[in-house]
Amino acid sequence: MFLALNSGKGTPNTISGPRQPGLPYNLGLAVLLLFSALERLATTKADPDLWGYLAFGRLFWTSGHFPYQDIFSYTPTLSPWVYHEWLTGVLFYPLYQALGSAGLQLLKFGLGLVTLGLVYMTARRLRANVLATIVGLFIVQGFLTMGYSPVRAQVFTYAFFALTLYLLETARQTGRWRVLLLLPPLQILWCNLHGGFVAGLGLVGLYALGEALSRRPFWPYAGILLISGLATLINPYGLEYWRYLIHAVIMPRPQITEWNSVFQDYRTGIGQGELLYLISVVTILGSLAWWVRWRDLTAILALGLTLYLGIRHSRHLVFFLLLTGAYLPAMLTRFLERITSDPKLISVGKRLGWKMPAVVGLVLITSLGIKIACCNPLALKIPPLPEKTRGSDIYYPVGAIEYIKSHQLKGNLLTEFNWGEYLIWILSPQCKVALDGRYETVYPEELANQYFDFINGRKNWREFLEKYPPEMVLIRSQGKAYGLIHAEQQWRQVYLDQGCALFVRNDNKAVIRERL
Repeated sequence: MFLALNSGKGTPNTISGPRQPGLPYNLGLAVLLLFSALERLATTKADPDLWGYLAFGRLFWTSGHFPYQDIFSYTPTLSPWVYHEWLTGVLFYPLYQALGSAGLQLLKFGLGLVTLGLVYMTARRLRANVLATIVGLFIVQGFLTMGYSPVRAQVFTYAFFALTLYLLETARQTGRWRVLLLLPPLQILWCNLHGGFVAGLGLVGLYALGEALSRRPFWPYAGILLISGLATLINPYGLEYWRYLIHAVIMPRPQITEWNSVFQDYRTGIGQGELLYLISVVTILGSLAWWVRWRDLTAILALGLTLYLGIRHSRHLVFFLLLTGAYLPAMLTRFLERITSDPKLISVGKRLGWKMPAVVGLVLITSLGIKIACCNPLALKIPPLPEKTRGSDIYYPVGAIEYIKSHQLKGNLLTEFNWGEYLIWILSPQCKVALDGRYETVYPEELANQYFDFINGRKNWREFLEKYPPEMVLIRSQGKAYGLIHAEQQWRQVYLDQGCALFVRNDNKAVIRERL
């Protein structure tokens, strides 16, 4: 009882599934999966990067030219400004203007379900049966929680990665190589929406390598990889895009938690559930692969590399889970075939009948539906204060922003990393920021390091403040920099709440206006 590959040329052998269970059972499970996926997608806390997309989109549509130079910062910036998510902003801005937060959320829901559907189609292409495929998607649907905060350019990357996988497997299983010709135009669109297009190129490269090592046709993959790579040069920045990208891929990002390893997250307490979930998925995958003696070298290479990258940087775990969702059901099909043929289990199933599973499923679907409706899934939540929850502490200085607006304060504003993009969306052009979440796309690495020295209250924290003096400082009231600024005589605190504090220089004209 095993799954093996042909040792020579040709299409890899796949598992022939057992007799399909009844349509009502599959349909019920599919509906339950749909509601479960919608519940996971129904997150509403706005991600800081969203505001950067919208700010770029507004600039693109209102300036009359393509923005190659940053206008939102008062500190030195890179030239040109290589914004790899530029097309995302161009699409998001009119959608947000027309439909508000509902438009962005509906786009997220749609792309999330499309991604899930593409993984389902890939598993079925590998001849997994419907029941095993749905169960497999239940196992890996954690990727919807990890990668779909409202709402980021990554939603395009995950959908295009799943589509790339489906096209690769379609070509591999059928020998219809022409389907691979869809990959170059896909890469043109993908590389202008998000820098994650590299994952797609990497997957094509792994298929070329795996098929070559398995002594099967690999030239179609190698050829389309070359063409797809050249296609990515069709972007507003040309070759400069790749120069930026190489630097961005290898640079460390110790200040951004999603670039932490899963073990770092576990030690800090923000990724304990994530690590246990990953261990569970790997255990299930490994056990089934051993049970069926799985020897698909191409798939093993893809899973192994994405698992390694996911362990190093938790944001990459989504790719491992997408691949697992495609490959696991074929193995699960054989496992379910074996256990469902056990006379004892058949006897238990007959005694239970269909009523008990139907009642349980209906209760679960109803509870998920109520939960989805109660969270107002088409809204975007902008927390004004820190929340007493484990994990992400994203919130926004809403009170301080209202103070700035009501007192008509203007000038250069030194603020927190996670708040910068929101401020350029809300306060530009009356205020410019020192540094924001666009990070390496805009700012020199040396400047960013000096900025984080200030924010983290390190020994040389004054250097950034003196080198790039702002008119206002807006920081977390519980952060390390707060006490340092508060002790400085040249700064006066004009606003304070549980989440943020606003300081203005005593010699600033804005302060004089505020006093009057």
